[in-house]
Amino acid sequence: MLSKKFRLSRREIEELKSEKNKILQGRFFGLIFQPQKEEKKFALITSNKISKKATVRNKFKRLFFQGLKEKLTELPSGNYLFLAKRQLLEANFEGLEKEIVNFINIISTFSPPEPQ
Repeated sequence: MLSKKFRLSRREIEELKSEKNKILQGRFFGLIFQPQKEEKKFALITSNKISKKATVRNKFKRLFFQGLKEKLTELPSGNYLFLAKRQLLEANFEGLEKEIVNFINIISTFSPPEPQ
C-alpha cells in the first residue's frame, strides 16, 4: 500500500469524479488525471462489479500499488484516479506494470515537463 501522503482523500476522489475530466482508457483501467505542480496522489476504485468478494478486489489493489511504487519516480505530478475494469480479473503483475507504463507515456505527452 502507498503511504498516506501519496493517497487521494475521499473528498479529492469525489471532486475528480464530479469534474468533466477526460478519462484515458486502457485494457484494465480507466484513468482520470489532473496535473498539479508539486505532489503525486493516487487512488484506485474497484467496484463490486469487478468481484463480489473483497479479497479478490484487495488482491488486485495490492498488485496495482506494488507496480505503481516501482514506477512512481517516472510519473509527472498530479492526481491520478484509476477506475478498474472487469478485465482486471485476467491481469497478472506484468500486465498491470505494462498498463502503468502505457499511461505514463500518454500522460507525459499531455503534460508539460516539470520545472526543475
